[in-house]
Amino acid sequence: EGAEPALVVDLMLQNWNLRLPEAVWRHAVEEQGLTLYEVVTLASIVEREAVVASERPTIAGVFIKRLEEGMWLQSDPTVQYAKGYDATTGKWWNPTTQEDWTGVVSPYNTYRQGGLPPGPICNPGLSAIKAVLQPEDTDYRYFYSKGDGSHLFAVTYEEHLANIARLGGGQ
Repeated sequence: EGAEPALVVDLMLQNWNLRLPEAVWRHAVEEQGLTLYEVVTLASIVEREAVVASERPTIAGVFIKRLEEGMWLQSDPTVQYAKGYDATTGKWWNPTTQEDWTGVVSPYNTYRQGGLPPGPICNPGLSAIKAVLQPEDTDYRYFYSKGDGSHLFAVTYEEHLANIARLGGGQ
């Protein structure tokens, strides 16, 4: 309390360097072909998508593959971020609908925009950042929430649609 902003920023940078030294992230960033800013942006999406900690590297791997292949991320949390605070629910992170995917006009809506959004959608934790720096090498391109925080993963779009149908969800 009462600390000067410059001191707070300095403490945050010291903490970052302590927990994630440049020697750790520099090589991984170069290997991924992303800037550190892009890693943090993608990690913020992984942070919001992955409820189950063990799935973070898999989800990061899916997103990395999608980016490499020119696929759109199509991540619900980016739409939730773009929608912002909803006074009717009193929440920032509300469920999305198919209408939101196409109707929410924002550079953060990864259903309407290819690539990464212009910046992070939340403050990612260290485990989400590490998941992006060391993603699972996976053939998966899709995942769908089971509703309990975990996901079903799929290699093909057909498998993804079957997972959705199995869980009784819409596309």
